[in-house]
Amino acid sequence: MKTVYQIIIFSIFFTSCKEEKYKYDISDFRTELRPSLKSLSKEKSLPSQDTIARNFIEKNATKEELIKLMDSKSPLFRVIAYRTIVNRQEPEYFDLLTKHLSDTAKVTWWYYENTGNNFYVSDLMIRKAHDKNGLSPIQKKYLVEKVLREHPYLETSIWMIQDISPNEKYYNLIKKRAGLKRDRCGEQLSACFALSKFKKKEDVNLLYEVFNQNIKNQYCTTLIFRSIEKYPNEKFFPILEDYFNRKIKGKLSTEENIFDDVLYFSRAIASYKNENALSILKYIEQNNTYINKPYWPPSNKEYVYKALLINYDTIYNDFIKQIAKEFKKEDLSKFRFGQDLLEYNEKPNW
Repeated sequence: MKTVYQIIIFSIFFTSCKEEKYKYDISDFRTELRPSLKSLSKEKSLPSQDTIARNFIEKNATKEELIKLMDSKSPLFRVIAYRTIVNRQEPEYFDLLTKHLSDTAKVTWWYYENTGNNFYVSDLMIRKAHDKNGLSPIQKKYLVEKVLREHPYLETSIWMIQDISPNEKYYNLIKKRAGLKRDRCGEQLSACFALSKFKKKEDVNLLYEVFNQNIKNQYCTTLIFRSIEKYPNEKFFPILEDYFNRKIKGKLSTEENIFDDVLYFSRAIASYKNENALSILKYIEQNNTYINKPYWPPSNKEYVYKALLINYDTIYNDFIKQIAKEFKKEDLSKFRFGQDLLEYNEKPNW
């Protein structure tokens, strides 16, 4: 009975605190702002269709009013207010962000013209601060720790987990998420990618099971290949061989384009640095395909060449020299060892 009573008291306290935090109505704001706020209150998603009302708030609300608006009852107002604060480069933007990480109200955000989803208000705030490149390395580090330790449910945490270097204080969280099957394979496989960076033998069976379950889903393959490239354990090689036999061998043609999954597959194969890997890479390189037909060299040669440089080993020396002869000198200059070889979407944001 005492426990039930304590739960009820806690629930009332939590609810009242939450209501008190987001307490401001339109009537609590300056008269000049109210018509625009009233118009925006009818909106169902972002970006708002009423650009006149939004622009008026963005141009005429003071910094103090925007901060107050972040404590309004409307989640939409809170996002608009924070986006404006970031756009103005107000010095308080980071402190405001960390204070509002627990804002779990949902707002529909259309991030492309025909693609949208429901996001936590705090997720949208993090995205905005990040997109404006306003976060210093120290702020990013602090924010990652805050999110992963206290708010791991945020969508942004998937992005963060995929980017960060292996750190033991996050290991248990990452492993738990790697073993959790989701509707979207990218969420689980992002955690697997992070887990593979630790290169622990005790994780091999878990990673193998997840890779094996998802390898036939074309939307999952890139993260599987990138994970295996990070941790090329022998148990994973049969998964790559099976993919090669099903999706690549006998299917490359000069009449069809090649896709990025072949690049990441080649890199995963190259990370094994053995004769089997060399044989598969030679097959891909020799069976010409085009992504920008009729330009030379074909992309399959470029993909294999990149894979060999990124995962260099002396076993590849002769092969590298052979492919290099087919490139013009100016084309070869764009291939360098290290970070410059990575694709644009691989460079860590966190």
